[in-house]
Amino acid sequence: MRKCFYYGVRLLLLFLIVVSLTPPTMGDQTNGLIIMITDFGVKDFYVGAMKGAMYKIFPQATIDEISHGVSKFDIKEGAYTLAKAAPEFPIGTVFVGVIDPGVGTQRKPIAMKTKNGNCFIAPDNGLLTLIGDSMGVAEVREITNRDVMRQDVQSSTFHGRDIFGPAAAHLAKGFAFEKVGPVLEKYVQLPISFAKIVNDTIVGQIEVIDEYGNVITNIRPDLFEKLGIQGGQTIEVEFSHHRTVGCKYVKAYGDAPVGFFVGLFGSGGVFEVAINQGNLAKQLKLEATGKCIVRKESD
Repeated sequence: MRKCFYYGVRLLLLFLIVVSLTPPTMGDQTNGLIIMITDFGVKDFYVGAMKGAMYKIFPQATIDEISHGVSKFDIKEGAYTLAKAAPEFPIGTVFVGVIDPGVGTQRKPIAMKTKNGNCFIAPDNGLLTLIGDSMGVAEVREITNRDVMRQDVQSSTFHGRDIFGPAAAHLAKGFAFEKVGPVLEKYVQLPISFAKIVNDTIVGQIEVIDEYGNVITNIRPDLFEKLGIQGGQTIEVEFSHHRTVGCKYVKAYGDAPVGFFVGLFGSGGVFEVAINQGNLAKQLKLEATGKCIVRKESD
């Protein structure tokens, strides 16, 4: 009898060792971190209610945010902001985005797993366009499983609390990604434009305007290199409706006097135009749309 007991204990210990060495499944590869991005602002109850819904499902989660200040209904700005911030977070993070002007309509709630293993929950309206393009898409699924949604009455106007938030919390807790719903072969993507050189001129597009009024474009550093534009040179930047400024091409805003126009490659890795300690967009009455044309200043 004693030998059987010891033999059983040894088998149990061996089993526990094997289990501890077994790689986690896809549903287990999370770090408990949930990151939000919305256009809710912070005045109303929306952010708090959505966080509460997630904590109710996963009390041990760590919930933080990229921003709740995305311009209202601006999917393009949300996509840009998410794509610039998400790579800074550790692998295993679950992101949930709610810039959702079509809430309550036929647009689908979706879950995307990127090739690095992160999960993104959002409406199927283009919000995940740049994430998919930059991180690579492993799989996209429509969220249809009622087990990952709010269990009582759902609102037709607050899917952040009732669908997106709960789904994010369940995934962060270890719910298998494959079980949220069926695979989607196609999802909504915003058109992506690329800057190019035309007749010794860089033709790009305004992507977003940040909180400082800096105008951020889609122009890459290699285009400056191809035209031979070097630091310290003065360049002409033309916006829509023939609003043109001359500015110094610099490395930092402070490389020009206060109040002067500057052009530089900012932390997002793309070209932006600014006023040192000023608001360029306000001064020129610019919006986050339209062309941005860069050329060497004429002799």
